[in-house]
Amino acid sequence: MPSSDPAPGSRPRGPWLGIVADDVTGATDVAAYVTRTGESVVQLFGVPEGSLPEVADADCVVVALKTRSIAAADAVEQSLAATRWLESVGVEHVYVKYCSTFDSTPAGNIGPVVDAIAEHRGAGAVLVAPAAPENGRTVYRSRLFVHDQLLAESPMRDHPLNPMRESDLRVVLAEQSDVPIAAVVLPEVLQGPEIVQRAIDALADPRVNVVADAVTEADLGVLGQVALRHRVSSGSAGLAAGIAASAGHGDVARASALPEPPAGPVVVLSGSCSSATRAQVERFAAEHPSFVLDPVALDAGPEHLMVALAFVEEALAAGEVPLVYSTTDPAALVGVQERLGVEHAASLVEAAVGALVGRLVEGGVRRVVVAGGETSGAVVAALGPAGVRIGVEVAPGVPWTITLGDEPVGLLLKSGNFGGPDFFEQAASWT
Repeated sequence: MPSSDPAPGSRPRGPWLGIVADDVTGATDVAAYVTRTGESVVQLFGVPEGSLPEVADADCVVVALKTRSIAAADAVEQSLAATRWLESVGVEHVYVKYCSTFDSTPAGNIGPVVDAIAEHRGAGAVLVAPAAPENGRTVYRSRLFVHDQLLAESPMRDHPLNPMRESDLRVVLAEQSDVPIAAVVLPEVLQGPEIVQRAIDALADPRVNVVADAVTEADLGVLGQVALRHRVSSGSAGLAAGIAASAGHGDVARASALPEPPAGPVVVLSGSCSSATRAQVERFAAEHPSFVLDPVALDAGPEHLMVALAFVEEALAAGEVPLVYSTTDPAALVGVQERLGVEHAASLVEAAVGALVGRLVEGGVRRVVVAGGETSGAVVAALGPAGVRIGVEVAPGVPWTITLGDEPVGLLLKSGNFGGPDFFEQAASWT
């Protein structure tokens, strides 16, 4: 029967919680949630080659990978490398962070990564809990809801990279994993952590993935207490915060005194095609200089990028906050992908965004607002920071981050689905 793995003991010196995130914005999301509990968090981009002095004083280290939509074998390799590095700096609990809408395909990558890390760490039961009630993601009877819609009936049904056509997480996970799957249902969660742990202990399989219901933050607090008894757990930012809060050694004063981004010119870059981001782009573009980054024009040569750069520089010189975006509606996106190919179209935009942001930061831009996981990854790759400190939140799960180093830049890295219609305006006018 599955039993509790050795739980973290009293507060260790250095990081005790290590998080392996499958994309950049997801990493920032979970870092913000854990920071709220008073834990000191450092977010890194990729697996460091050696030790970093900033890590020594952190309670939690988040390693941001870019593994959500790559080949499963590559995702496993990178995730295991991140896990080994986290173990080398002393973490006791490893958390696998993925999107609250369980973005994946039958090939992975959630199941393969969770299973590989669990095997590496000798874990028994692993909670699978993507619920994030603050952002309208709940799980009931193992079905994932986006606000009042089942996942398969929500806009995620037509996600360009990971279309989600099934709402039952047991079914989705079974397509990706050979490990037995069980469920903890809401009535058990409402009875508290001991009942949940008893249900897990009663399972026949020594290694099992346990899909857990949660519809409130309190439910995630219960699951967090259970997760602390095990070596590995997984989910969205919500359960990670539940784990950190359950550990009980956060500094509340620290959580209320987070750093602000450096002052200076601001630029907004958007590559997400989510419905939320489309609304944000439409509203912001109505009041600010905006430039459409066209993949077809980018494919024709460097002239389009040069025009974009000149447009942004002129707007900045006039004291404006410019927007550069490739965000478009689903039908137009499909048309571009059919003409250029899905991967080539994406790579054109990412390369352009990277080149653009590099020039802009060299020219004095100090705050960069980015919408979309792939776009955020391109920005981080271009600027090359080892990591960031977590600052104040503009919206739930979307904090300002400040790059480590002598010339800090404020990065606001937003998942496509996050934020209200006026998010870009909030970010641009942040003081």
